[in-house]
Amino acid sequence: MTIKIKIMKTIKKAIYLSLVCMALVVSGCSKNNDDDAAANPTRGSGGDEYLTAKVNGAVFEAAQTPAVIVSATVSNSVLTLHGGQNDGQTIRATINGYSGAGTYTTGDALGNTNSLSYITVSPVASWMSTFNIGSGTLNVSSDDGTTIMGTFSFDGFNATDMTTKNITEGTFKATLE
Repeated sequence: MTIKIKIMKTIKKAIYLSLVCMALVVSGCSKNNDDDAAANPTRGSGGDEYLTAKVNGAVFEAAQTPAVIVSATVSNSVLTLHGGQNDGQTIRATINGYSGAGTYTTGDALGNTNSLSYITVSPVASWMSTFNIGSGTLNVSSDDGTTIMGTFSFDGFNATDMTTKNITEGTFKATLE
């Protein structure tokens, strides 16, 4: 019973941390990014950066206007990738022990801290695959140190209302920051 409580507390902390990070990224979008996107009309669907998927069969595409809301960083062997919509829906990946192109799993072991999540802000909710909850795969097909691209899919679990979201056909391409 104590392990379940610790897992639930960890999931709640991860949800709140994801929401805070998303808010920081969205608020950190500068006017230069907006001007850059307006000056480069090829940044729409299929542009330079994207993150797309199906959430329970519905199309999810990261925003392209007024700014491209796709981000990827690698720091201390941790890959963080996310794409968000203007209404706050976000898909986020965190891969610990990241070592470049390859396949990374989530939800397959209590010791696996990798995570894939789908987050909404209205209502505030998160469906995650992490530790031994849900199941997911992120495949990095290319990482040249400047741009990263690949595919992902996962079954995310929401511990608050005990629901599951199926995220399929995920694709991404992002400039590493």
